[in-house]
Amino acid sequence: MNRILTLYLLRQLATTFVFATGAVTFVVLFTQSFRLLSLVLENSATLVIFFELLGLSALTFLPLVMPLGLGTAVVFVYNKMATDSELVVMRSAGLSPLRLIEPALILAFGVALVCAALTLWITPAANRSLVALQYKMRDSYAVFLSHPGNFNDLSEGLTFYANKRGPNGSLQGILIHDVRQPDTPVTTMAETGQVVDSGGQPHMIIFNGRRQEFDRTTGKLSELAFDQYVLDIDALRNTATSRFPDPREQTVAELLNPSPEMLRARGPMSRFLGELHARFATPFLSFSYTLIALASILAGAFNRRGMAGRILAGAMAIVVTQAAFMTLSGIVARDSGLAFALYIIALLPTLIGAALMSKDFRSPRLMRGVMS
Repeated sequence: MNRILTLYLLRQLATTFVFATGAVTFVVLFTQSFRLLSLVLENSATLVIFFELLGLSALTFLPLVMPLGLGTAVVFVYNKMATDSELVVMRSAGLSPLRLIEPALILAFGVALVCAALTLWITPAANRSLVALQYKMRDSYAVFLSHPGNFNDLSEGLTFYANKRGPNGSLQGILIHDVRQPDTPVTTMAETGQVVDSGGQPHMIIFNGRRQEFDRTTGKLSELAFDQYVLDIDALRNTATSRFPDPREQTVAELLNPSPEMLRARGPMSRFLGELHARFATPFLSFSYTLIALASILAGAFNRRGMAGRILAGAMAIVVTQAAFMTLSGIVARDSGLAFALYIIALLPTLIGAALMSKDFRSPRLMRGVMS
């Protein structure tokens, strides 16, 4: 009988947790979608890219959303069962206090494991893919081709301009000004141009133009007139520049052993250790929010008329813990000196909630309940 009741509680909790986490994720994604949609429209990307950005963004904040969804599920399920007298019936049937909270603890342990997998492996990879996709969008040749009449900086020192769009996707009135080598600036002008794909690489064929190169050391201007000229867009933009990933994008191994170049580019070793501590501490929020939720419902006599005050207190405790953890995570991610405080914030609610319920479980009030 006890095993059946435990499975029943676990099923109720798991179902509510999925819905609660999905709802919170949807709200967060909805607020993010406007920024991502603006980014997609500005860079002329496709709807597929937009949904890919949404998916990657969801993976970056799921480790913080899942504990919130778990706390919400525990409060909802146990409060409903308390007001319907199901918990009193279960206690009368011989279900011990520990077995009463066991399903919530089992689910908390499972969520903590998922959060650990997210923070240590999945979320850093998602962060890196998200940033790479954003760079890819901004670097796409479709961006400057879709804005005729505007001067577009393809890279530092390289400007592209097309007066207007012609038939069949061609461009008219093309100007390319290259000052990446200040001593020999190059200006290319053409009447029309057309982008073609050759072996997966974009090329632009420009027609009826001239190429001017000025040598500042000699003061000589060289000019070449052409009927047709082929430009390799990727080579022209020089997009092969390397980028040092942010600590949030790095693996655990990279955080523990950053290269000297990475240390120079992204800061001292304490910043990498701070990011590592934030990842290790996040899964403990699952236990903290579960114990806060359980204490708000079970630490005290049941009241069928409602426990709004206790639920509100539990919700406030979760919100304060979440805000403090996120604030301190940002500080610790820059400097690991306060890492111990991060673990205190993540674990202290667990200890307080367990102490409150332990005291109440030894009291005969839990068996009686308040049926008024």
